[in-house]
Amino acid sequence: MGRLEVLKALIVVAAFLAPIAVAAGVSEEPVLESPRTLAVALGAAWVVAALVGYGFYGGKRCIGAATLLVVTAVVVLVAYARPWVGEEENVMFWYAANFSYENSEDNLPIENVWLLLPYPNIDNEPADMWEFVWELRYNDENNVLQTQIRNGVMIRLLGNRTTSIIIQYGRTDTKYGPKLAIQVDKLYARESIGISTYVPTSSENADLLTLRESRENQMVSVSCLFFPSSKRIDISFKSLLSRKINDNFKKIEEFGRRIENADPSAYWLYRIENNSI
Repeated sequence: MGRLEVLKALIVVAAFLAPIAVAAGVSEEPVLESPRTLAVALGAAWVVAALVGYGFYGGKRCIGAATLLVVTAVVVLVAYARPWVGEEENVMFWYAANFSYENSEDNLPIENVWLLLPYPNIDNEPADMWEFVWELRYNDENNVLQTQIRNGVMIRLLGNRTTSIIIQYGRTDTKYGPKLAIQVDKLYARESIGISTYVPTSSENADLLTLRESRENQMVSVSCLFFPSSKRIDISFKSLLSRKINDNFKKIEEFGRRIENADPSAYWLYRIENNSI
């Protein structure tokens, strides 16, 4: 094939690709993810290539060349791009945890409270969290948890509380894997800190998501530090991981424990098999 023929072929190929490039530039979504846009782009590319090729090869040859380019493009898409295959849909989980300062001998507040709570993970690698929510709650006389503050927005203060709280939270790595770390300036008796968040993961990893440090361990570790360190208090922890199935969340794991006369220390939570929190 001479240089002139090669140049003609390249011009026809460029003419074929031009409408596809234009469609990719003006389309609001990726061309490969929109079958309609892709079909229009390939149709326009065929017409342009045929018109350009008509001047080089005549009627039959230009149609054949344009058709060959379309067939080649479709084969490439089928073999590599697979436009009909979208991104893998995430499996959604819901994680909730709660720490309660129930009471003490004098029922005075505890200060500079540090908590380490279970963190959803896959083989000790932390999972993503969406729409993280924290609440300061109060357990009223009817044992009903009432929300006092949600994500910094005051709803109503109950019990002995007269001011808001100072709270910080984030992920930290420990020898037991990732943990959710929470620091609160002060908690009064009957108050608790609760968190909830969505945890998306791929369907491939959905069966591996857990609150445990290992899949064999049927307990999870938590910590509670506070001042004065000589004080002994009654506390409780609960953590729940649920998986979205159809339109409902089904409990996958739940751990909890109530500890009397607790000192600032680390504790193990035990698996709960009854109804979720």
